[in-house]
Amino acid sequence: MKSLLASICCLAVLVTAWAIYDHYSDHKLHGFINEIEDKIIPAVEHDNWGHAESAFEKISDDWHKYKKISAFFFDRKSLNDADYSIAKSKYYIKANDLSNATSELACLKEQLSFLHANERFHIQNIL
Repeated sequence: MKSLLASICCLAVLVTAWAIYDHYSDHKLHGFINEIEDKIIPAVEHDNWGHAESAFEKISDDWHKYKKISAFFFDRKSLNDADYSIAKSKYYIKANDLSNATSELACLKEQLSFLHANERFHIQNIL
């Protein structure tokens, strides 16, 4: 009976930790996506490179903080793919390269959406 109770308590701790992380991650990833979609891509399209660079720098810094926590919940490849897109986007924005910056930002936005969809607790993600 003690083993069953201990197992239930451990499971409750794991589910609670996942629920807390899921809420945190949902907020952060939607924030990244909205920032890219609402501020950075329009700034790039309107040749406002200074604004795009400063807004993207904030996302980059926040991503690296978020990634430290996410490493416990996501596979390394998914996080590395997003890292590569962030690095490319950063330098395309610095180079004032409109076509590459917008395409890489769109790619990053999709990678973050994909990351978020794969973390959700759904039967498709379990099977």
